[in-house]
Amino acid sequence: MQEPSIQEVTRPAMSAIVMKVPCSGDEVRKAWRELQPRIAGLDGVNREQGFVFVPEWQWADGVKDLWVGVEVAPDIPRQNVPAGAELLALPARTYATVRAQGNRQQMYEAYDALGAWFRDTGRVRDVSEGSFSLEANSLQPVNPFDIPADEIDEFDFHIYAPIRA
Repeated sequence: MQEPSIQEVTRPAMSAIVMKVPCSGDEVRKAWRELQPRIAGLDGVNREQGFVFVPEWQWADGVKDLWVGVEVAPDIPRQNVPAGAELLALPARTYATVRAQGNRQQMYEAYDALGAWFRDTGRVRDVSEGSFSLEANSLQPVNPFDIPADEIDEFDFHIYAPIRA
């Protein structure tokens, strides 16, 4: 089996319409289903990817919350954010990224490789308040948010872990 490849990348600033949920695969999927009809008519929505945003500052005590949503154009009017959702703005920043592809064990190996990369390179993961890691999920050919959390066993998404400047 091939070792996951970690790269350092800079992502541009992004805005997303998100819903905050308890840290649970079931809750992420429920919020995804609730959000989709609310944004169906909006312009400026990236409909190719779905995101899970992980609050890095919660790792010390265990992640309790997640934000799930879609990237939107940076100039989307705040009044277009549907009720029950919020606009999340992330600055341009540098991340360590790895593709989690394969079964559940391979997904865990991608996360482990990312942790090892931080230890081995001396880079520091940014766990300060307001710092998020991202899980960028392709919605085609299969939308992973449509598969129940306890049934999904095939993954293909990119993890972006923020690097402290």
